[in-house]
Amino acid sequence: MEKLIIYAAVGYPRKTENPHFPAVPETWDGLIDSAVRAHEAGASIVHFHGPHDDKGRIIPEAWGRLVEEIHKRCDVLIDFGQAGAPLEQRKPLLQLGKNKPDFMAVSLTNHDYRRRSPERGEFDVYYQHPRDELEEYCRLLKESGVRGGWEIWHLGGVWNFNYLVEKGLIEAPYWLNLFFGTPGGVWSPPTVDEITQRIRNLPEGAPFMLAPRGTAGPMGQTRMLTYGIIQGGHVRLGTQDMAWYSDGVPAQSNAQIVARIARISRELGREVASADDARRILGVPPRA
Repeated sequence: MEKLIIYAAVGYPRKTENPHFPAVPETWDGLIDSAVRAHEAGASIVHFHGPHDDKGRIIPEAWGRLVEEIHKRCDVLIDFGQAGAPLEQRKPLLQLGKNKPDFMAVSLTNHDYRRRSPERGEFDVYYQHPRDELEEYCRLLKESGVRGGWEIWHLGGVWNFNYLVEKGLIEAPYWLNLFFGTPGGVWSPPTVDEITQRIRNLPEGAPFMLAPRGTAGPMGQTRMLTYGIIQGGHVRLGTQDMAWYSDGVPAQSNAQIVARIARISRELGREVASADDARRILGVPPRA
């Protein structure tokens, strides 16, 4: 069994009512430090959303500066998030030279979330990702040398993924991110049965990671990730997905969350992957 890739989704800075959520970065410097500390605890890939202007548009060079600052302190792989943003805004993120990411998250089906915030209460989020957009992503990723982090929310995402593979637009090794428990139209049950069904339908031998969130709850997330480790999968966790360490107990840092799953994996007899191990497993060339 391959070493375990731990993928830390540290998210983006947002104001919180500390000490209720002390693990959530509140500044960009805090995000950088959180990413570095997560790597030191065992994460080989970190995922974040970078800065935007006052109209909500991505500022590509600012995302690049985050990559540069993180890489001054460690050699972790970088995944750019915000798969729901317009493709035209994300294109420049693939042209950042030495500061471009190793991966870019791409949702294989439409986003349909139900969210809650202190300011807005409950609200819906929708982003469409038609197949012609997915095909364009494949071409742009290949041209830039950035790998796709393919997000699969339910089995329809597996169908779209196979469609792209059959058209020759995606080459192995793949990197599949399986989500569970997000409220809304992308919801799938955070259960062992659902994990098993999803894995059964993946391309044989494809590296995949589990990302339980939302209705999974913090302890459900930990149990699901442990099952994934046993099944040979990899794991995604972090304050973007779950800012609680256990039921009713806020996480103190992304590093704390990463350290627990690294400890569980080692106690199960599976070593944790370094950044170089993750590059080998996922076919990512070394950084220049």
